Amino acid sequence: MTNIKKISSSLSKIDINYSSNLPGAIKILHSNIFPKYGKGSWLFDNNNTKYLDFTSGIGALSTGHSHPHIIEAVKTQVDKYVHSPQQIFNIHEASNKLTPSLLKIMPSKTLNSIFYVNSGSEATDNAIKIARAYTKKQNIITMKKGFHGRTYGALSVTSSNLSCKKNINPLLPGVYFSEINNIQSFKDILTYNTSPEEVACVIYEPVQGEGGIFSLEENFLKEIHKICEDNNILTIADEVQCGFGRTGTFWNIEQKNVIPDILTFGKGIGGGFPIAGLVGNNSVLDNIGTNFLGGTYGGNAISCSAAIATIEIMNNEKLLPNVIFMGFYLKSEIENLPTIKEVRQYGLMIGIELYNPEKVIEIVRELNKRNILVLICGNNGQYIRLLPPLNIKKEECDIFLDVFRELCINHHI
Repeated sequence: MTNIKKISSSLSKIDINYSSNLPGAIKILHSNIFPKYGKGSWLFDNNNTKYLDFTSGIGALSTGHSHPHIIEAVKTQVDKYVHSPQQIFNIHEASNKLTPSLLKIMPSKTLNSIFYVNSGSEATDNAIKIARAYTKKQNIITMKKGFHGRTYGALSVTSSNLSCKKNINPLLPGVYFSEINNIQSFKDILTYNTSPEEVACVIYEPVQGEGGIFSLEENFLKEIHKICEDNNILTIADEVQCGFGRTGTFWNIEQKNVIPDILTFGKGIGGGFPIAGLVGNNSVLDNIGTNFLGGTYGGNAISCSAAIATIEIMNNEKLLPNVIFMGFYLKSEIENLPTIKEVRQYGLMIGIELYNPEKVIEIVRELNKRNILVLICGNNGQYIRLLPPLNIKKEECDIFLDVFRELCINHHI
């Protein structure tokens, strides 16, 4: 007879060993979950427990887990070839198909040259390199509460989470942080900290993600862009988290009526596969020196195929209207609950601020116990962050709302 207790004990040991293989420097939000498979908005763990996933791979799973169109595209590509380095061979078929598809959804035809990398952090680092090389200037202005990645260059322009930067100085020199939506703060930097003649670029998230879901206002960005245009300073819009439909338009800067010199993208574009990049004008990217850009896996064929399929899903399933409707629906149901101070909602990029921020981790854990997964954000993890798939259904939103409402009202959280 099978010894069930012995098997359960063995599985438990496997789980513990698996968890212990991860470095302690990785802070795991939902450490009780060992993912086994996912489908749509749902994640299943090693016990086949079903969770409603409002984390979406920190926004990377824009069309949910294992969308069949993406899976089919990847399987087809695997049978052809897996990898073709972009600085060894000329453009491969998958990249050749993806690039015009991406350029077609860009907010301006001036953004006409794409360089592919693997992560948002790499995109940030390369954007900074390009700006410094092109302008032949060094200094950088960025925003307080901003987050641009975990590599050295990206961390240098990040301020939303100081724990990511602890004990690793010196970072890049010549970086200055402006208050968001405060043009005087920005101008003061150019008056008291560095002259415009020394500034290579300004980098910003149109909607800050890790910092707490704060949107940069249209007039603020327009004034910054005007100053930059007048002083040969490149503007870099980091759309890694807020881009690719997350806020209801393909790119959030479309809502702000500004066009950056460089736009960085990542996360949701690959449907869960690692692909990111930057797009700028060829007058910039063709004039920074030969052999300036590169990388072994950038523009990987499998990831490019996944990105092509993701764009097709966005268009064929008309997900942008769904993002707008579901985002407003979630906000309207949450904002009047008694424990809620504010809901910052931009499409399906949502930050929830409680009157008592110390209760945030408690409510995240209680949601986990009730099979719902959410994120946190803010420099102290003081806000709840929702990043559901862009194809989330109303009945799935209602499942979240029923549990969240009950926690807020009956548990006095």
